[in-house]
Amino acid sequence: MDFDLTPEQQQLRHAVREFVKKECPPEVIHRALAEGHHSKALWRRMAELGWLGAAIDERYGGSGGDIMDMALLVEGLAPGDPAIGPFFNTVCFGGKSVGYFGSEAQKEFFLPRITSGECVFGLSITEPGGGTDVLGAMQTRAERDGDGWVLNGAKMFTSAAQQADYLVVVARTTRREAVKKAAEGITLFIVPGKAPGVSMRKIDMLVPIEDTNAVFYDQVRLPADAVLGEEGRGFYHLLATLNNERILGGAAALGLGTAAYEAALLYSRQRTAFGKIIGQMQAIQHYLADMATELDAARLMVYRAAWLQSQGRECGVPATMAKMYAADVAVRACDRAIQIHGGMGLSNECEVARYWRLARLWQIGPITNEQCRNIIGQLHCELPRSY
Repeated sequence: MDFDLTPEQQQLRHAVREFVKKECPPEVIHRALAEGHHSKALWRRMAELGWLGAAIDERYGGSGGDIMDMALLVEGLAPGDPAIGPFFNTVCFGGKSVGYFGSEAQKEFFLPRITSGECVFGLSITEPGGGTDVLGAMQTRAERDGDGWVLNGAKMFTSAAQQADYLVVVARTTRREAVKKAAEGITLFIVPGKAPGVSMRKIDMLVPIEDTNAVFYDQVRLPADAVLGEEGRGFYHLLATLNNERILGGAAALGLGTAAYEAALLYSRQRTAFGKIIGQMQAIQHYLADMATELDAARLMVYRAAWLQSQGRECGVPATMAKMYAADVAVRACDRAIQIHGGMGLSNECEVARYWRLARLWQIGPITNEQCRNIIGQLHCELPRSY
């Protein structure tokens, strides 16, 4: 049993941490928040470093890495949000989805552009009023029109939509009553973000992320080659990438929790009260010990799920467990970091408050932790389905 990263992975992990430390200091992040968009210079730099193509096949200009490499990148870059840009969406829903299911023409067109930083992707899946119940709430439809399609519907919480060159849109192409299972008759489409008939409304979020939107599709005309993967099998295609999404969500939460822990540890060594550093106080030490222990356990879960995925082994339950646990641990770590910082912890001048807001996202998205527990109860505990 070997828990060590490869030398290449250790080097990547170190490089990402140094990149965030050097290129994403608080003033850069606060400038991005004030301006409402990420640093284009940082995005270009990540492309130059090969990180946007980390898990893209070398035939298309990528590095040929796997989900473990992606997890290390997402974990390390997470504290740099919102300055770094829509990395998660682009590498997961662009790079991996097209890499898995795209035609050769789609791969040749999109993957080199993702790698070079020219192409940003977003995922448009959540239905208004639907939340986690994607299939039950699915009202977005695409109907054949000659050789192409016409798309109509609306989606909520589409990240990076304002800046996305392309959106992966989930739509029903066969009426529900005409299929045996709700998951059948769903198709994925690659839709240009500025296509005629596409409109957006930005949603004001507690989480300090760049770009979350309601997106509306009104008679959007698409060519036949806009279909990603097999017609009618889109939801099954989506499921194949959801493990990646959950692993990377867990990695992002882990990165934020770790950043909060490190900030609190540093503060506890510098801040004095009652004639001694606060890190000498037992209550503070217990907070930090719990944070370190839980983060270490979460890291093992995230890395194990990533390793299973990279080996082509079943990882649905481990990925779900890892995302759920890492999100809960990250929120607790950030909350304790705020407490250790005292009044400054509630200030926007203090980074731990931002870490908390970002970490809180992962208890809700991309799947709620309550739904994670439902899935674990059903598939791991072998209990009756509860939803």
